[in-house]
Amino acid sequence: MPPFSSTEVRDAFAAECRQVAATLASVPSDAWDRPALGQWTLHELVAHLFRAVTRVDAYLDQPIEVPAGSAEDRPAMPDRISYFQMDLAGQAAAIAERARKDAATLDRDTAAAHFDRAWRACDARVRALPPDHITTSLRGPMLLDEYLATRVVELVVHHMDVRAALDLPPQSDPAAARLTMAILEGLLGGPRPRNLGRTRFILAATGRVEVDDPRFPVLS
Repeated sequence: MPPFSSTEVRDAFAAECRQVAATLASVPSDAWDRPALGQWTLHELVAHLFRAVTRVDAYLDQPIEVPAGSAEDRPAMPDRISYFQMDLAGQAAAIAERARKDAATLDRDTAAAHFDRAWRACDARVRALPPDHITTSLRGPMLLDEYLATRVVELVVHHMDVRAALDLPPQSDPAAARLTMAILEGLLGGPRPRNLGRTRFILAATGRVEVDDPRFPVLS
């Protein structure tokens, strides 16, 4: 996987958030109940997308105990690839129910403005922290930028889902898409097939489109 510096990960997060905010600002008032992803409406999908930002703040607010000793002696922390190597299918029902509950508190008329405020506050907070800052996560302690890279994946993929529900073509920030592709290639165990462009690879690797390759999807 090509290296991405701390600044590049943070810039990709902010850039994709700007893209998402622009798309949310264009959602027609009568579109929120459209079918979106699985059993989710667009409203529920957007509520789930919000967590890609709000969980960063929530985890930074939680106390964390880093094992004593040198970094070399501590158990390895998950990185941006191994984070996704868990039983996501087993959590699908809980994730779906949580999105429905979150949607109940997400005002449709102010969703775009709320997202814009949330990501900007998160971005400012993250940029004030050093590259070696450790946060908690669903998978336990992680370097902040490793966790933030997983949020870029969530933002890019679900932004594509939102745009699909609005009958818009997929769109993402190029840097955020490159980071997402690199993580998905890590999960695949090699470079994307040459017949797949970046966007189609992201869609195929996450099960959004079918391809004739038994390795796919690598994340769903």
